[in-house]
Amino acid sequence: MKSSTWYFLVWCIGFSLITTGLSQLQVVGQKEPIIALLGDDVILPCFLRPSTSAVDQTVEWQRRDLTPKEVHYYSDGRDNPDVHNPVYKGRTRLFEEELKSGNMSLKLTGVKHTDNGFFTCFVPKLVSTVKTSVIQLIVGAVSQPVISVVGPKDYGVVLKCDSGGWFPKPEMTWVDSDGNILPDGSTETETDSEGRYTVRGHVTVQKTDMFTCRVQQQKINHKMETEINVPGGVFPWSRGQKAGLIIGVLALLAVAVLVGLFIWRKQKEAEAELKRRNAEQERRNAEQEGRKAELGKWTVLSGVT
Repeated sequence: MKSSTWYFLVWCIGFSLITTGLSQLQVVGQKEPIIALLGDDVILPCFLRPSTSAVDQTVEWQRRDLTPKEVHYYSDGRDNPDVHNPVYKGRTRLFEEELKSGNMSLKLTGVKHTDNGFFTCFVPKLVSTVKTSVIQLIVGAVSQPVISVVGPKDYGVVLKCDSGGWFPKPEMTWVDSDGNILPDGSTETETDSEGRYTVRGHVTVQKTDMFTCRVQQQKINHKMETEINVPGGVFPWSRGQKAGLIIGVLALLAVAVLVGLFIWRKQKEAEAELKRRNAEQERRNAEQEGRKAELGKWTVLSGVT
């Protein structure tokens, strides 16, 4: 009787230890979101802890906002792609060689904008109170900003910056060569049919400098920049410059008038001098002719005598 009691006690203790160990098993993943850019390959982490083989488990990766919800389905030692959501067929795989160490992470290739969301790693047959792990995937998309000069406005120049295909929604800022953010920029945002954002901004600058259009998305920690050098020749003239030009033109006109008057006066003086000399010459010629006439008369009278 004592032997039976002893065996029963050992069995109870062993069963208790086994069930306690199993109840400590947990599905663990990652609390922080996985961030990727459009087209990247990503790994969604999921493990059994303490490390235990998952080869004989059923492992389901799900998107519970989709129908069907199965992203990847593993059971009876093999994948079952027939139950996968068509969006994910051929794009997912487990690291089967690492299942024996409890690694149930999922590799997702060529991420798309539609992959944004929450993925659930679910081990339904696990003897545990923690059978699931949920991880968020954020898929970002970026593009290089394009800057153009719109034209003059008041006494400055308007610059325009466009950048499309972003996700999530980005922010745009303008920065000068000293790193100062320009305060008076205006920005507008629109979305396309796929939910991607185009951001467009304008800013008026008042001086020649190197300006930067910066588009960034804090959530995916990504930014793109484009620079433009605005030369002084594209700026419209200020009031002071216009006044200086008017004064300069008037001064030139005044100088031209004075020079013209001087030249006109000199020409008149030269014409008067020429007339005086011609008159003097004519007078001398007349006197000379008179003397010749007198001399002729005396010659005639002398011959008669």
